[in-house]
Amino acid sequence: MKGLEPADAWRYFEEISAIPRSSKNEKAVAEYVKKFAEERGLWVQMDEFYNLIIKKPGSKGCENLPAVLLQGHLDMVCEKEPGVEHDFSKEPIQLEIQQGNILRAKGTTLGADDGFAIAYMMAILDRQDLVHPPLECVMTVQEEIGLVGALKLDGSALTAKQMIGLDAGSEGKFLVTSSGGNFVDYEIPFTRIPFAGQAARIEIGGLLGGHSGGMADAERGNANKLMGRILYRISQQFSIHICQISGGTKVNAIPRECQCVVALPQGSLEKAGAIVSAIEAELKAEYAFSDPGVFVSFAESTASSMLDPVSSNQVIRALHLMPTGRQSMSKAIPGLINASLNVSSVQLAEDEGIIRIPVSIRSAENSLTKAITDELMDLAQILGFPAKEYGDYPAFSYSAQSPLRDKAMALYRQTSGKEPQILAVHGGTECGIFRSLCPGIDIIGFGPEKGDAHVPTEWMNIDSFGTTFQFLIRLLEELTR
Repeated sequence: MKGLEPADAWRYFEEISAIPRSSKNEKAVAEYVKKFAEERGLWVQMDEFYNLIIKKPGSKGCENLPAVLLQGHLDMVCEKEPGVEHDFSKEPIQLEIQQGNILRAKGTTLGADDGFAIAYMMAILDRQDLVHPPLECVMTVQEEIGLVGALKLDGSALTAKQMIGLDAGSEGKFLVTSSGGNFVDYEIPFTRIPFAGQAARIEIGGLLGGHSGGMADAERGNANKLMGRILYRISQQFSIHICQISGGTKVNAIPRECQCVVALPQGSLEKAGAIVSAIEAELKAEYAFSDPGVFVSFAESTASSMLDPVSSNQVIRALHLMPTGRQSMSKAIPGLINASLNVSSVQLAEDEGIIRIPVSIRSAENSLTKAITDELMDLAQILGFPAKEYGDYPAFSYSAQSPLRDKAMALYRQTSGKEPQILAVHGGTECGIFRSLCPGIDIIGFGPEKGDAHVPTEWMNIDSFGTTFQFLIRLLEELTR
């Protein structure tokens, strides 16, 4: 990233991009940042989960001011394009500048979510010429799989009364509210029986996917739900057993692909293939604008065993009946999704003898989160298999009075000559958790221009990275006055 400014922030972004940091694999990047802090004589605390809190005293004359909390997360969503060979547990992200001003990764997610936040904090912690109040920089883990690190964080060391979240918003758009949520896992037990009939492989692909909260209103196809539609339609004509099934990988990404090998009666391949072809035509028409590349393939395959009829039916019925995507819109904030859910993956865990289908639920209304959770649990009971709910996290509710928001928006007007916007997002953020950890804390969020989070086309605007960093520095200085 030579020649880009601010050079120090870009250097740190490049360095953390070289360290594998998928969710649950943050140890190396956490230890890297911890060593960085220790080498500079900063107060640092790393817990057993690898959450970090780093404190920097206020600049000269500002030592006794109230502290400001800067927040970001160490982990990233790891997705790659079909056919790309990349081991996220070992290999660095390969950064690539495109179109002169856009940063992407070669064939994988970029990790700007939330790598820019870590780079910003490290640069600010390192610089000695800034004017700022005391800083409490919090870098959490496992944010991308349910805000796990923040939920487990011991906030007793935190004293801040103002917080700048660096995991939401964009340049000139200030986050003021975000959703809470919950998780439900379906765990369908199965046994294998000898294979009988003819095997066929069904694959759904070409979907765009995206962040399951931020893109819930884009009407993009969910590969797992579409597979449920196909399997159900076939099951209405033939006896069908699942042999293998796999779709989606990340709890907060709309699944782009799903593959399934099924056992069908002898002599039924041609008719089953015609059913799949008819559904493919339906999907191409239905998703012509949101997922123009969608495809469904059907081909003869092989298998040595298949799932028992009860579990096969339970998987098919669950995928067919489970809701997914947008459920309701806010009546208070135009254009804001009020509730959604995502059938994020379906995975056959051979060693455990279960098919696991995790679902993430989001809503700005805790009552709606509860209602959707109850519906999913009830469906599991009706279909006759176990389910569990876990990971409930609070919403970041809108505050009518926010001196921090007022100051940030006034500064943006002054420095850019543009009118700032407030941003309400239908996605879970750690802001609600920090409000519970630090009662009364005043919170806003912002960041550089970036997009396509959680998919391999993820990008970040290079110029915006620099201007947003400079804005953050100016805002910290304003908070000393």
